[in-house]
Amino acid sequence: MFARSFVAAALASVAFAASPALAQQRPAPSLAQAAPAAPAAAPQPAAEHVALARQVVELSGASSSFEGVIPAFIEQAKALFLPTNPDLGRQFNEVGDSLKAEFQPRVNELINGIAVAYAQRFSMDELRRIQAFYQSAEGQKLVRTIPAIMEETFGRSQQWSQGVTRDIVARFREEFAKRGIRL
Repeated sequence: MFARSFVAAALASVAFAASPALAQQRPAPSLAQAAPAAPAAAPQPAAEHVALARQVVELSGASSSFEGVIPAFIEQAKALFLPTNPDLGRQFNEVGDSLKAEFQPRVNELINGIAVAYAQRFSMDELRRIQAFYQSAEGQKLVRTIPAIMEETFGRSQQWSQGVTRDIVARFREEFAKRGIRL
């Protein structure tokens, strides 16, 4: 589920950035605007520390959740080109397959970055305890169960946010009606 949300957000940004009409309507962002704000410069953890953190990331299931990211990005990119090049569908599929193999190793860049973030925030001892948890029956159950919990949570949060938004809109209308303004 986390990866699905991640992919959806990333694909939306790719589609937005790639839209020629939108690109003409907005100025190009500066480098500072285009890149997310970097956290305060933390010291680079030792390789052993990052390696342990990566094991925790892998045991947690976080790394496997990104397996479908590159294929999804490829499909999104193909969808940008196919409307104006419908006769090239087979060729887009061929190129897409080769690009998957080319870009899939780049998922490691993301996983390594996540491992560094863990290593910067958890001591070696803490990571060992977290690792032990994920290797326990309870930790393995958590990893197996989290996708279903996240799916359910996502659905519930959508329903909740729609209800709250509806109520807020109604209250805006009520408050403006008191001022003689009909929304």
